[in-house]
Amino acid sequence: MTTSSQPPSIQELKRALLAAGLEIYRTRPDAVHLAERPRDNQILDAGISVRPAASDGSFELRVVMRCQRSDFPRETPDALYDKVRDLAKSTIVEHGFHEIETREQRMPDPGDARKTLDVWYEVVFSQNFPGFDDAVREARFALSLEKYVKGPGQA
Repeated sequence: MTTSSQPPSIQELKRALLAAGLEIYRTRPDAVHLAERPRDNQILDAGISVRPAASDGSFELRVVMRCQRSDFPRETPDALYDKVRDLAKSTIVEHGFHEIETREQRMPDPGDARKTLDVWYEVVFSQNFPGFDDAVREARFALSLEKYVKGPGQA
């Protein structure tokens, strides 16, 4: 990606990420979400995003890690967030990422939106990188990580 005094447009960033060999899940007005294949089938996930951070050519990489209520039904929300932080501590936090947000994501029943099938407790981590190549290198690292706390008995 060429350096400029202007941050790249989201479409320019998307093209550069594709050229770097990364798969795109979706593009939003402020970020490009990378596709992950966390399971052996074709289901995609998108817990990693890249966005222009500033006019100085830097990029922000965000990584979402989570824990599912159904895996730990007796735990409090705070305990579930702590499980996510424990998972992140020895991986992404050691790489310089910091927590910027927690959020509760309800998974509605597709047959009845009034019912909730599960709740995901997510922690969002972020780090800025001075250049595009640095952001791509760390995105590849983040793609290699386990980002979901496994419940008891899960491999």
